[in-house]
Amino acid sequence: MLTLARPSAASLSPNGRLAVFSASRYAVDTNKSIRNLHLVDLADNNTLSDLTPQVPDTNHDNAVWLDDNSLAFLAKGQLHVKAVGSDSEPYILTHFPVDITNVKFNRAANLIAFSAAVYTDGTLEGAREKDEYIKVHKKDTALAFDTLMVRHWDEFIQEKKNNIFVVKIKRSGDKFVVDGHAINLLLNTGLESPTIPFGDQGDYDISPNGQEIVFVSKINTPDNAWQTTTHIYTVPVTGGVVPKNINPESVGAASHPVFSSTGRSIAYLQMLKPQYEADRNRIVVHFNGQSRIVAKDWNRSPSSILFDSKDENIFVTAEDQGHVKVFKINLQTESIEPIVNEHSQSGLSLIDDNTLLYSTASLTSPSDLFTVDIKTKDIQRRTNVHAKTLANVYLATPEDVWFKGDQGRDIHGFLLKPIGFDPSKKYPLAFIVHGGPQSAFNDNWSTRWNPNIFASAGFVVVFLNPTGSTGYGQELTDAINNNWGGSPYIDLMKGLDYVLEHHAYIDQARVAALGASYGGYMMNWINGHTDRFNCLVNHDGIFDTKNGFYATEELYFPEHEYGGVPWDPKAKDNYERWNPANFVQNWKTPTLVIHSDKDYRLPVTEGLSTFTVLQRKGIPSRFVYFPDENHWVLKAANSLRWHAEVINWIQKWTAEPKRNVNGMEETFVYETSQVRIN
Repeated sequence: MLTLARPSAASLSPNGRLAVFSASRYAVDTNKSIRNLHLVDLADNNTLSDLTPQVPDTNHDNAVWLDDNSLAFLAKGQLHVKAVGSDSEPYILTHFPVDITNVKFNRAANLIAFSAAVYTDGTLEGAREKDEYIKVHKKDTALAFDTLMVRHWDEFIQEKKNNIFVVKIKRSGDKFVVDGHAINLLLNTGLESPTIPFGDQGDYDISPNGQEIVFVSKINTPDNAWQTTTHIYTVPVTGGVVPKNINPESVGAASHPVFSSTGRSIAYLQMLKPQYEADRNRIVVHFNGQSRIVAKDWNRSPSSILFDSKDENIFVTAEDQGHVKVFKINLQTESIEPIVNEHSQSGLSLIDDNTLLYSTASLTSPSDLFTVDIKTKDIQRRTNVHAKTLANVYLATPEDVWFKGDQGRDIHGFLLKPIGFDPSKKYPLAFIVHGGPQSAFNDNWSTRWNPNIFASAGFVVVFLNPTGSTGYGQELTDAINNNWGGSPYIDLMKGLDYVLEHHAYIDQARVAALGASYGGYMMNWINGHTDRFNCLVNHDGIFDTKNGFYATEELYFPEHEYGGVPWDPKAKDNYERWNPANFVQNWKTPTLVIHSDKDYRLPVTEGLSTFTVLQRKGIPSRFVYFPDENHWVLKAANSLRWHAEVINWIQKWTAEPKRNVNGMEETFVYETSQVRIN
C-alpha cells in the first residue's frame, strides 16, 4: 500500500491531446519518497511516460501548461519549465525571494497566479528579510496571542499569512521569462487565501480573460475560532483595490469558487448554517450582480464544480450512497443527471463538449485516469498505473451491506472477505468505525484506514455508514447532532448483529472494533456500554467531551454538535450526556490507544487520559505515541509501525474466542434494551 504510486489530479494541455500528473512513490529501504511528472498521450493510445526522471529526493508537482508544448511545475519552491517532447533539461522560470505554491496560469493574459506566506508589509522581499532577521536576532521562542485561534490542525498560528500574487510572463527566444514584478492582490486587506490548514489552488480561480481573480477567505474577526463564516471575493489582477465581497450575507462556509467558461458567471459552494462544517453545500451561481441557488432541493452535497464551454451545464462531484459520482446539472432546467456512478471520482477536466477527463479510485485501486462520453456515458480507461504492482496482491471486492438502523433508517456499509476465503471456515471480524463524524466510508482508496489491509491480515472487514454519515441525504447527516452516543451507536450494534446473523463464516466470539477521531470516541463509548468485543483500537479519540471543548482549536465544531458552550446549563447537560468519561466505571475491554503530539484537533491528553483509566483499572492496554504526527499518521515509516501495532493487537486478542466469566464462549443476541441510550 505504501509503495504504490500516489497520483495527483491531471493537468490537461490546451489542445486536449496530453495530460500530465505527478505521482509520489515511497521506497521502504531508503525511507524516502520520489514525486515526478508523468505524461499521458490521450491522442496516441494513451501512451504513458515519465516527463521528469524518478530521482531520489525530487518533488515535482503542481503542473500547469503554458502552451501545448511547454509545461511549468513546482520544484524546490519555484517554477521550472519543461519542453514536452524534448530531451532538454527543465529550466527555472521564477526566482522569487520565498517559496511559492498553489500555482495557476491563464494563457489569455500570460498570467501566473500563486500564493505565498508574507508578513504585514505584503511583499515577498519583506518576507525573506524578516525571516532572516528573526533567524539571526530572535533569541526567545515565544509566540504571543491576543485572540483565538492560537493553533490550527498541527501548527501554531504564525504572523505570516497566505496571500495571492500575480505576475506576467513572456517569451524570450526559446524560453519563458518573468515579465515585471509580482503583485499582491490581498495587500493591506487583512484577508488570507488560500485558507488554512487545507486551502489550495481550489480556493481561487482566474477569469478566462485573465483580468480578475475570485477567491475565498475566512473571517478574521475575534470570533474566527467559533464561526465557520467564509466569503467569496473578486479582485482585478492589477491590484490596488479593495476586493469585492459577492456573498456578504454568508454566515456559513463558502468554498470552491470558479469562473464560468465564458467568464460571465461565477459559481461557488455555500453552506447556510453557521458553525456547521457538515451542512449541505448549495451550488450558487453569481451573474450580473445577482446570486441564485441551483438545484436547491437536491439532497446531496457537491464538492467541486466545472462549467461546460457554453455555460449551459455544470458538472459536479458528490457523495452518493458510498460512492463519489459525477453529475451533470442543466443551469436552465436544473435537471440532474448522473454521468459516472461507480467508485469515487475527482479532478474533472473538459476535453471537449462531449468528453470529461477525471480520476477514479476505488477500494481495490488508487487513482487512475478515465474519460467518459457525456452523452452515451461510455467510459474509457486512460491509465493503468498500478496494474503491475497490484497483479499479485490480494484485494477483496467490496460487498454492500444494507440494514435497518435506529428509528427504522436504512443504513449502508461494506463488507470485505479475507484472503484465502473459505465459506466453510470461521474468521475473526474487524469492525471499523469512521471519523468525522460527518463523513463516510466510500468505495475509494485510502493510505490511512485501508480496509483491504485488514482483509489481507485474515479478517472479515465490516465498515458501516451510521447516523451522521454523508452521502445519504442531509437528514441522516444532521441526525447525529447532540446524539453522538445515541443513534450512531445503535446503528453500529444493529449492523454488527445483522452481519453476524447473515454471514455464518464470521466468528461472533472473535470481534475487534477499531476507529479514529469520532471512531476513537466511539471506542471509548463502546467500552462504557458493552463488553461484546474482544478488543478495541482507539486512534486519536475523545475521552472527555467537556475538556475536548476547552482544548480544541475549532470551537465551532463542539458548539454546534452539543448546542453551545459547556458553561451554558442546557448545553452542559448535552456535553455530560454524551461524555465517555462518565462511563469509565464500566470499562472492561482490552484497548490499544494511539495518539500523536501534533494533533491539535484532539490533543494528546485525550489519549493519555484514556490510557490512564485503562491502566488504573488493570485492563490490558497499550499506548503508542507519535511525537511528529498530527490527527493523521502520514509519514511512511510511522505508518508501517502504526499498522504493525494495530494488526498485532487485533490478531492477539481475536486469536481465541471471547469467553464469559464461566469460561464459556460468549454469544450475543440483539435486544433494543441493550443499546438504547435514554
